[in-house]
Amino acid sequence: MMVEIKGDKALSKEDIIKLAFDLGTSIGDSDEIILLKELQSKLNEDFEASNLIIKYKDAKMKLEHKMNDGLMITKGEEDHIDILEQQLSSNALLQEMMTAQEKFDNLMQAVYFAMNQAITGSCGGSCSSCDSGCS
Repeated sequence: MMVEIKGDKALSKEDIIKLAFDLGTSIGDSDEIILLKELQSKLNEDFEASNLIIKYKDAKMKLEHKMNDGLMITKGEEDHIDILEQQLSSNALLQEMMTAQEKFDNLMQAVYFAMNQAITGSCGGSCSSCDSGCS
């Protein structure tokens, strides 16, 4: 159910919140988020990929703690992170997940851009008026 926008009349706070909710619902129904959720479910069921992510995050966190404590990082520790990163990048499911995440991020950036243009008045109200490619 959409809020009807009435000409140039300012919307109430409740109408604006309703429009934001409708936008969120539309984003939640988008192909980008549906694919991302499906892949997240697959990832949760894939022991190898999930375990690889946990190992990488753990190793990365340990290195960050060492750096924050002013300790030197050994070549072996750097190599270990490099190997884990190679394993992450060679995992097909994780690659598919990263691609889906990028597509969703692009959608959200386009939404933020369009909202910012509308708020600042930089756009004439339609994507064709500023040729921003937001259509």
